[in-house]
Amino acid sequence: MKIFKTLISTAVVVAMLSTAVLAADDGVGSPVTGDGPKVVEATDADGNDVTDRISTTWLGKDSDYDEVNDYLDNAANDITEADDKPMNLEGADGTLKSDLEAALEELGSDADVEDLDFDAVFDASFINSNGEVEELTGPVTITVEYTVEDGMVLIVIHNYETGKWEVIDPSKVTVNDDGTVTIVLDNGMSPFAFLSVAKQGTTTNTPTPTTAEKKSDDSSSGTSSPQTGEHAGAYLLIVAVALAAAGVVCVKRAKGSAK
Repeated sequence: MKIFKTLISTAVVVAMLSTAVLAADDGVGSPVTGDGPKVVEATDADGNDVTDRISTTWLGKDSDYDEVNDYLDNAANDITEADDKPMNLEGADGTLKSDLEAALEELGSDADVEDLDFDAVFDASFINSNGEVEELTGPVTITVEYTVEDGMVLIVIHNYETGKWEVIDPSKVTVNDDGTVTIVLDNGMSPFAFLSVAKQGTTTNTPTPTTAEKKSDDSSSGTSSPQTGEHAGAYLLIVAVALAAAGVVCVKRAKGSAK
């Protein structure tokens, strides 16, 4: 009976650890959804503060505004058709590849354009006094919570119309010391994507957005994905040790019974 209890306990532990290992192997592809850039300041073309009128919604989350949901659905379709590669997105004249290469060069990065990853995709829309989504004529300046790691470069792209994207000129993107990024937008607002890559060409898949509220009135919400993949080896080792321990206990019990 004691042997049976030992086996049951071991099985429970192994099952729990196996689940963690499976989660580690279940990689989440680009674009990243969840915590990401949240607009903390916005001014219109006349310099008026419109921060309280900005609704931020992450890809994969529902907005209270049908237009915003349509914007994000269209952006998601574009990204899927581009095989999750920013350089394959359609711009005004062909794909974004050449514009992204130019942006990398301007930022002093020798990274390959193919190494650019989606860090976050989100929509920032202006809501007028009637509670309707309204297009703002540029230039519009927004500041978002977003931390860029040392050694990384950030490129912002904008889905300015259905099926069409543009690279925001790096000169209009300012990475601030307080964990925010300020962007000047000439073509209004709508879905955006933040792309990152190591400046010296060493790729990374770990985005570092500033944690936003899990749920707020403006629909900005999400939860960070745990980096479980980094510990898969340790989990497997623990599983192996647990199984070995169970075997030793069973052998000892069996020998004791034989006496």
